[in-house]
Amino acid sequence: MIDPLAVPDPTSPAEHHADFLELCAFRSSKRSISFQEFVRDLRMASATETLLDSEQWDDEGEGDERSEGLAEAAFAELDERRRCCGGRTDRYPFDIEGESLSLGPSPEESLYTFLALLSGFGKDAGPDGADGEKLFEEICAKVAEAYLGGPGERARSFVFGFPRRVKPPGFAQALDELCKELGEGNGHHTGRPKLPDQKDAKLDIVAWVEFADGRQGKLITFGQCATGRNWGDKVSELPRPDDWCKHWMADSPAVAPIRSFFVPHRVEQEKWSHTCTFGGILYDRCRIASLAANLGADLKRQWTNWSSHVLGEIGETHG
Repeated sequence: MIDPLAVPDPTSPAEHHADFLELCAFRSSKRSISFQEFVRDLRMASATETLLDSEQWDDEGEGDERSEGLAEAAFAELDERRRCCGGRTDRYPFDIEGESLSLGPSPEESLYTFLALLSGFGKDAGPDGADGEKLFEEICAKVAEAYLGGPGERARSFVFGFPRRVKPPGFAQALDELCKELGEGNGHHTGRPKLPDQKDAKLDIVAWVEFADGRQGKLITFGQCATGRNWGDKVSELPRPDDWCKHWMADSPAVAPIRSFFVPHRVEQEKWSHTCTFGGILYDRCRIASLAANLGADLKRQWTNWSSHVLGEIGETHG
């Protein structure tokens, strides 16, 4: 189990160090953390000593340089996150000035904040009765619409993931409603036996772009969401969408859907290609945050309340 509040191991990727820096800024009474403070944290966590045990480093000076190199890589990643979020403060709730990361005003209102806290502390970190995992699915459905050109009549979405908060709880009934809204599939396949753990058959979100004629043959995406730190194990859990449709629908859509994968994490660069190859269109933390406009007042109220609770719980322990 990774402790999000502990300084990452020196062998961890820059993305993990950047996550730690953001959490430090969230927790700090001065709402910021500097380059030198992070170097100090690396040394206090014995990161330098770990490096000095390696034959690669011959003296303390080389270890100090390596610690500073880790901090430089982390701050470069923070700058890249700001760019990937669109370079706007309403998308990325931090300012990066000189050698300091500072928290902007009203961070709890930023979708990025919700995603970062969900990534760090998990789906159950929010207030009682608030399901971070289901909220994430509903956010991602609207984000998928935004990417496909919405919101509006052309881009639409359906949250299929179980337990369903709005749609029918039963698998067959929910699939019938999905097919009706989609205008394809003709409902569930009546010849398939119900499996004990069927629930949603690994399908969380369906999003599509409608034509005015309402006929078959449209761009459809099948998406899976993964909020836990074991998200890498879930990349290929969702079957190929054409196989999913052949098995569970009475008729397959005229054009096979495209797979997509949603996570609140910042996916490491070295894992990016693999995740896209096996998971489909990848929506990571920055991509989701970059599409945060016009997701609706109700969703924003929910993620703001969730984030406010978590920010209050993690408190102030960093100088």
